[in-house]
Amino acid sequence: MPSIAASLAFVGGRWVEGVEVAHEGGVIRAVRRVPGAGRGRILLPGLVNAHAHLELTFLGGKLPPAPFPEWAQGLMEARAGWTPADVEASLREGIRRSVASGTAAVGDFAWLSKNDALRQSGLRAVSWREALGIAPERAEESAARAGTFLEKKTSTWTPGLAPHAPYSCSGELYRKLHSMARRARVPFATHLSELREEIEYLRTGRGAFAAMLQKIGRDAGSWRPPRRRPVAYLAGLGVLRRTTAAHANYLTPADVALLKRDKAVVVWCPRTHDFFGHPAHPTRRLLRAGVPVALGTDSLGSSPDLSVREEMRMAMGKGFTLEETLKMATESGAKALGLRRAGRIAPGWAADFTVIGGSAPLEILPGPVLDVIVAGKRLRLA
Repeated sequence: MPSIAASLAFVGGRWVEGVEVAHEGGVIRAVRRVPGAGRGRILLPGLVNAHAHLELTFLGGKLPPAPFPEWAQGLMEARAGWTPADVEASLREGIRRSVASGTAAVGDFAWLSKNDALRQSGLRAVSWREALGIAPERAEESAARAGTFLEKKTSTWTPGLAPHAPYSCSGELYRKLHSMARRARVPFATHLSELREEIEYLRTGRGAFAAMLQKIGRDAGSWRPPRRRPVAYLAGLGVLRRTTAAHANYLTPADVALLKRDKAVVVWCPRTHDFFGHPAHPTRRLLRAGVPVALGTDSLGSSPDLSVREEMRMAMGKGFTLEETLKMATESGAKALGLRRAGRIAPGWAADFTVIGGSAPLEILPGPVLDVIVAGKRLRLA
């Protein structure tokens, strides 16, 4: 039976010295204390990037900080000339960088790319097919298009569905996609309560988003503002339950209570959060309420790289402990991807590991990535 040894391992939420983990068939079979084992190696549950846009990797360094509507328009213009080959090459580069930074699992929002690259990558992954469509009349068409990407799951890859955001998708589209996801038993995710402009648009139908839609010629059709905050709006549609909510930057106590009630998972992207100059993220309030919070890198359009460890470093700079951020980057990340029995080092759990060179807990941040193992198989570190 194959095994992996480390001088230090993060097991059950605490640091344990001298550990050997036996695994077989992609599952951990035993965890043993072996003094002196695996010197200079730190064993972690596989790191999870719970929110990424890997097909946008080639946008790295091309979009300066700006108000979100202006930034979004710049993003659309920057990728307007991309060919399908460009999109796939950008995605594959994102996969390469992810593994090189120690990522074992990723939740990827895909709009243009196919599923093949992630299916074949060896990463444990969810490919959330992103859908757009604010005009209610086009909900059937948009949902059908997204549904064509619901391919058969593999042992490490699953498709998912993701209406982009409440400001870009009608309630009809949310309901159709949520129903499709439940029937197919695949994860459901969305960007939620990310922006002040989003809240204004849902309340009044006016503001920067209305102006942007008009500028790019996108017809809102018969859509009318629900006059509710984003979280309450999705809860009222019946689509918040067990949803993975990316960002959730602007939350009231009532929003937090709804997220808790509906067993949603929030993904915080600390460096993207700072890129756009949002006020302090409500992570601590969410955790106190019992809402799991995972970590994500978002895209290279708003983050300098695809390293979950750097997101951990940023979170620690905001007052969270190493152990708290590790839980966000492992167990809570697995919950965000809908993965059962992943994100911990324990018998019966997935044999997914990130191995870092070092001998003390804080060395997991700057230490070199020695191995990324998914379902017991080593991924190639390019």
